[in-house]
Amino acid sequence: MAALISTYAGYVLLSFLPPVLWLLFYLREDRKHPEPKQLLFAAFLGGVAAALVSIIVEFVLIGDIRKASGGILTDSLPSIFGSIFAIFLVIAVVEEYAKYAAIKILIIGRKEFDEPIDAMIYMMTSALGFAAIENALFSIPVFGADFSSGVALTANRFIGANLLHALSSGVVGYFLAHSFFAPHRKHFVALGVGIAAILHTFFNYFIIIRETTPQALNMLIFLLFVMAFAVFVEFERLKRDNPADEE
Repeated sequence: MAALISTYAGYVLLSFLPPVLWLLFYLREDRKHPEPKQLLFAAFLGGVAAALVSIIVEFVLIGDIRKASGGILTDSLPSIFGSIFAIFLVIAVVEEYAKYAAIKILIIGRKEFDEPIDAMIYMMTSALGFAAIENALFSIPVFGADFSSGVALTANRFIGANLLHALSSGVVGYFLAHSFFAPHRKHFVALGVGIAAILHTFFNYFIIIRETTPQALNMLIFLLFVMAFAVFVEFERLKRDNPADEE
């Protein structure tokens, strides 16, 4: 029993490693004004909790959508429209809002959350906590069946789903950062969640069709590249405009 527990604990650690590596990479970009470690940890755990809540919500909503569709949406999601509909409304919107909700509940309103750039940092931290749980749920069964396949899946998620979660939440963080100066903050944040959900939808759709559509992989890479470039540019812009640097 002890050996089994230690083995699965190792699988969990391996599943958490890619998001932690991404987190360390992003935090290096804010070395001049680092956020309190306890708040970063809270944001990461908030992302973990958001993932667990999302699973329950998605399970319930997908079931309701399938019932309402009169059987059009099956477990295999055969139609293109059905796939996009389910992915956008159930997976993308639920997940992007859940990651934001974790930060809204745990971080926004604290005195330490006092600069626009903080929004991107905490949103991406929440996203990587979310991604860590997803990794565990996807990878642990594969690790149990074939260790090398588990490692391969973890590596693929490192440059795919984990990066997608961080970047899409970076987009939400960008809109949240600019909502500091907007009179209609809720509308601005809702726009960010909506855009992130659309990008998330395209990512999931390209993943679904990549086996049958040769161009899908190139489109997937292009999407991640554009998102990474946009998030990096805006992150650097917020750093330059950081009021703390003017003191």
